[in-house]
Amino acid sequence: MRLGGRAAAVAAVATVCAAVQTTPAGALELQPGTVYANVTSDDVMGNGPSRYAAISANGRYVAFWSQASNLAPGDTDDVHDVYVKDLRTGRVHWASDLADGMDAGAPYTAPAISADGTRVAFPTLDGTRAYTYDVRTGRTELVSDGTHARFSGANAPSISGNGRYVTFTARSAQDPAGRSRIRLRDLGRGTGEWFDDPAAGDEQRVAMVSLSHDGRRIAYLASDPGADDPEDGGTHVYALDRRTGERTRIDPECEDDPAEHGVDDPVMGPDGRHVVFRFKCRTLRPTGTNDAGDVFLRDLGSGALRRVLGPKPQFATHTGRLSADGRHVVFVAAEEREPRGPLQVIYLLDLRTGRTDMITARPDGTANQRPASGPTLDAHGRAVAYDAVPRDLLGEPSAAGDRQVLVTRPR
Repeated sequence: MRLGGRAAAVAAVATVCAAVQTTPAGALELQPGTVYANVTSDDVMGNGPSRYAAISANGRYVAFWSQASNLAPGDTDDVHDVYVKDLRTGRVHWASDLADGMDAGAPYTAPAISADGTRVAFPTLDGTRAYTYDVRTGRTELVSDGTHARFSGANAPSISGNGRYVTFTARSAQDPAGRSRIRLRDLGRGTGEWFDDPAAGDEQRVAMVSLSHDGRRIAYLASDPGADDPEDGGTHVYALDRRTGERTRIDPECEDDPAEHGVDDPVMGPDGRHVVFRFKCRTLRPTGTNDAGDVFLRDLGSGALRRVLGPKPQFATHTGRLSADGRHVVFVAAEEREPRGPLQVIYLLDLRTGRTDMITARPDGTANQRPASGPTLDAHGRAVAYDAVPRDLLGEPSAAGDRQVLVTRPR
């Protein structure tokens, strides 16, 4: 049977990925369907911990941070760097090979990657600059010029799926003491522009910005501590349509529990129609959220709100990410255990069928015992990238610090 162009391309990627599932030198053999990303082009395991993965929508590229000194020619120190792994060819690109260096420190958030994997955005370790790297040309470009930015877990550069736009929050270099604003860099035109939350006052604070695939819609957190009404000054999630200027509040009201409610980690879906976020409100009808909050999904078209829970709904969920087709959500469930504290278990939910797969299951089907974190997924929920402890996933005693970047393709 002859496959159509799209089907043939998907089959080719799957065939190649299956063909390269060999065990790298110096690494443990993983379960079928899971591969290492932090591996050299000649199939040697990285000699340092790696984490904070981001997989492209086409499932071919994985961007990540690593302290390894053997992943790319010329990189011989143990400073954390950003790399991009081509799962089809095996090549590793050294994205953060900067003339003025990456500075010292530890990473705090994943790089951002375009849908086709050819552009990656990342901050420096000292949190003062942000760059993009082009896999095709090897060119690294500063995108935070003209701004006074402080990058952190709450302010990481985000790139649109089409690879044209990068956004983050910052202050103008001419007014470093002013209020924080949304900065959008157009890589195609080489220009930058500022956006304000339309309803915020002089003390507005914005954070955690993200973009739709086409860059038209932005999701973000906003608050105004100087508002006359405390409720107006509270932190909420909003979606902004850059074309029309329309702002939509995403998180629901938390009646009867204002002191205990909270919201964070908003991510605009690639389709521009959905926003995923974490929300805490113990009085939310009909059952309230878990004490630490849960992942929610808002449909901007219908207004529908859906709570995302794991197979054990009594445990909180976080770090929700939506596939480009809008059908799958990957997330982490904080499943309690005594006396060592909660597990961090990664699940993949099919929103259409309700099926939930445990991505970090051990061979006997039980959950990982060491925390797994930072899941992202491809366009159709066929591949999930994350960091975890390989020995733990095999059901063996392990050290928490032995973290590696893995890609699992659920069956």
